[in-house]
Amino acid sequence: MNAHGPCKMPRVELRHIRYFIAVAEYLNFHKAAQRLHIAQPPLSRQIRQLEEDLGVELFARDKRHVQLTKAGHVFLEEARKLMAQAGHAAESARQAQRGESGSIKIGIASGLGGVVGRAVFEFRKRSPDIEVECRDIFSNFQSHALSRREIDVGFLRPPLDHVALDCELLYEEEFVVILPKTHRLAKRRALRMHDIADEPLIIFDRNFSSGLYDKILGLYSRHGLTPRLIPTHVEAHEEAGAIMVASGKAIFMGAGAIVNRSVAGIRLASVTLNEPEAKIEVYAAWRKDDASPALRDFLNCMRSTLAPQKQRDRATSGNVITAHFPRAACDECSYARATKTGRSALKVAAIQRA
Repeated sequence: MNAHGPCKMPRVELRHIRYFIAVAEYLNFHKAAQRLHIAQPPLSRQIRQLEEDLGVELFARDKRHVQLTKAGHVFLEEARKLMAQAGHAAESARQAQRGESGSIKIGIASGLGGVVGRAVFEFRKRSPDIEVECRDIFSNFQSHALSRREIDVGFLRPPLDHVALDCELLYEEEFVVILPKTHRLAKRRALRMHDIADEPLIIFDRNFSSGLYDKILGLYSRHGLTPRLIPTHVEAHEEAGAIMVASGKAIFMGAGAIVNRSVAGIRLASVTLNEPEAKIEVYAAWRKDDASPALRDFLNCMRSTLAPQKQRDRATSGNVITAHFPRAACDECSYARATKTGRSALKVAAIQRA
């Protein structure tokens, strides 16, 4: 608001911009009118109306010449940008309707990046105009993120909100036990629950992934065992968790992309937990009301890409499924940022997960 009352914004329509650009390029109302396929008098009136709306003189006119004023030169530069942006907006809308552009935001629970990465890579090949954003989000937080439209599809472990979400079972992860390389059990090909019954167990906060937490404690309960728990906010594939395991303080049990390599120079061993119930489902979930062409195409790509994964899992049900998030999967995901900065991926994503 100025001293005389509210500021009045000029009302400028795209057709006025188009008319102005034609006159500015020809500096001749007759030729501009021919190009625009309109009569000259209406064109002159439209330009006058534009000047009145803007409160500036765009052209200096006499009976023989038409010249751009200083304000006209400035307006011409911005007008061309505006028309280019309008054309881009229109084409983007058409592409979105055809499912050729848009964006899709993906939530990835801890350890599922390797599988998701394959689907993301293939999708970007098929639909390069669709922007893909990946975020690390614990399983328990993904239903909320989906309802708030912070993500469009989530990859997670149970439990799931079957009322608000459509879900698709992708595969089952088998459990592994993480031990120091020097541990007496580290060279075993597989372990049973009674082998680790007396070992202290690092376990993450249940608020992060209640389904996985309950599965782990359920294994002990079914075998009549009482775990010696050491609650923590870290996991074995983080530097802090790796140090805790490698120091001999405790073992770690988890599913999916669990460490089977060195972390920050710390050597750990990954051993299969050979119990029939030592596995947990992995799902893709999305909002039931989401009819986005981009989401539809991503889900179709996911199905075709991960179909071989399902077949391999059935054929090799005794093997541990291990998958590490590919570092180039998405420049915007927390893993990629962590790789560039040298920080732990889970630390970088902690704010998003909380």
